[in-house]
Amino acid sequence: MAQGNPSDGTAPWPQQLLESPWLLAGAALLFFVLSYVVWSLIDLLSVPMG
Repeated sequence: MAQGNPSDGTAPWPQQLLESPWLLAGAALLFFVLSYVVWSLIDLLSVPMG
């Protein structure tokens, strides 16, 4: 199977993400929000009880 553009003419999703500044900004914002939330949950769960 060849690794090329799909037969319907659309670009793969990583290429679409990198070519669109709004999609790239949204992906970066989503990444930072999720990483901040996960980091804060880990920090909260690491506090000893009492």
